[in-house]
Amino acid sequence: MPVKILKERLLNLAEVKKILEERSSKGELSYVQRVTLDYATKFSQLSVEKSSEIVKKLIENFGISESTAIQIVNAVPKSINELRVFLTNEQKIFTEEELVEFLKTLEEA
Repeated sequence: MPVKILKERLLNLAEVKKILEERSSKGELSYVQRVTLDYATKFSQLSVEKSSEIVKKLIENFGISESTAIQIVNAVPKSINELRVFLTNEQKIFTEEELVEFLKTLEEA
């Protein structure tokens, strides 16, 4: 029987990790879930609370999309050149000062 989707939303790696850890404590994970949990464990750099907080700040302060904010939080770029890669799909062109502010926001994590 197909699964009925009740709600859909974007998740950052820390949230994925938390959900899969909770599911694994209740029972065995599928192969795909185990691989995903392994990936999220290796590459999530922030806590769930901190990553969600930074996503909100990036959306509110810089007017970027939620998907772009989540990608930035997942990767935590360290330089302006790394950050620009994530901003290519945004409608706005950001100034050097704004990009520095992006990095400051990420460093607060």
